[in-house]
Amino acid sequence: MDEALNRPVASLRLNPKFGAVNVLLALGWRNLWRNPRRTWLTASGIAFSVWMLVFSWSMNNGTFGAMIDTAARQFLGHVQIQHPEYLDDPAFDHLINDVSGLVEDASNLPEVEGVAVRAQSTALLSAGERSFGGLVIGVDPQQEAVWSTMPSRIVEGRYLQGAGDLVLGVRLARNLGVGIGDEVVMLGTALKGGVAAAALAVVGILETGQAEMDRTLAQMTLDDFRAGWQLGADQAHALVLLLHRNKDTAAVAGRPWADGVIARPWTELMPEMVQMVELKRSGQGLFFVLIAVIVVFSVINTFMMIIFERTRELGMLRALGMRGGQLQTHLHIEAFWLCILGTSLGLALTGILLALLSVNGLPLPESTRELMMIYQMPERLYPEYSWGATWVAVVSMLIGTQLAVLLPAWRVRRMLPVEALRKED
Repeated sequence: MDEALNRPVASLRLNPKFGAVNVLLALGWRNLWRNPRRTWLTASGIAFSVWMLVFSWSMNNGTFGAMIDTAARQFLGHVQIQHPEYLDDPAFDHLINDVSGLVEDASNLPEVEGVAVRAQSTALLSAGERSFGGLVIGVDPQQEAVWSTMPSRIVEGRYLQGAGDLVLGVRLARNLGVGIGDEVVMLGTALKGGVAAAALAVVGILETGQAEMDRTLAQMTLDDFRAGWQLGADQAHALVLLLHRNKDTAAVAGRPWADGVIARPWTELMPEMVQMVELKRSGQGLFFVLIAVIVVFSVINTFMMIIFERTRELGMLRALGMRGGQLQTHLHIEAFWLCILGTSLGLALTGILLALLSVNGLPLPESTRELMMIYQMPERLYPEYSWGATWVAVVSMLIGTQLAVLLPAWRVRRMLPVEALRKED
């Protein structure tokens, strides 16, 4: 027998109530260290697979959460209260009434960080001989300043402060050929089919990084919008809610609201974001499957080598009356310990890295600033630990290593004691 069999079981503690199980577990652990280099290499493969899934999934959770939060703070919010038909048919007369009551109800919710009232319509914007279509939005500057990132997107001038102010997207301002202090005339359709008109002075130019928004966006105060488009003092098109945590979106959207309105979560407001997240998840899952398959073949190779090196020992055990199923159990126990060792290493490494990044974050290079604006990403990424990925990684590795033992075990069950004992070292 190998000298490793005479070594103590190190720090392995076993329950004395289960004598036979204790022996099998102890032998499995001891046999694992007959070839420490091979054990560490195989365990490192398992650790890498676990680290890859849990770490990348946690980083993606943080990244997607930051992207959703940035997009919500910039324009759409986590939840919007609208007319039931407004999302599919954004007609101007699909309004919500009693806005002040809805604002009070939403502001009293503990999950809500901020509330903003908005009204919007398409209009023709003109300056001199130039005219372009745009999306005109009436906002409350004080509400937007509390949580919206729009004021921070100003690249020239200032944000809205009072009556007569107008802020334009950078491309729209360039197309109109206007700058700070220039007057822009807007014509549209009012509530009852009348003509909506407003003439405002440009006080700020903003850049969101979103080409469509920079090309069409025009913001004015909500009071100016209501006056120009003939809305009532308590009417608007949307009540935008920003939440403290993105995970509370479904609870807030699903609570009962007033009759004649509907609360839509960001998943309905930003379907392209949902598709991007799902696509990223699918690609990540496929990559993990490929890594897991490589790890499984590594485990198969490890146990094939174990059988090759211990053929005479296994033959002797068969000659002494041990059945093939019992030998297979030994191999499964060794695979179990190997999986425990590898997953423990992987989770420990993941925990250390995520703990460091959760404090300092992962800074993005300055060269990617334009890309960060396009994809609504912050300057630093912070991970959000994924317990689901942890369970998937551990369970999949446990199942994979046990399945990997089946081929070597099949060879052990077919092993003839006489031929095995004749094998030379």
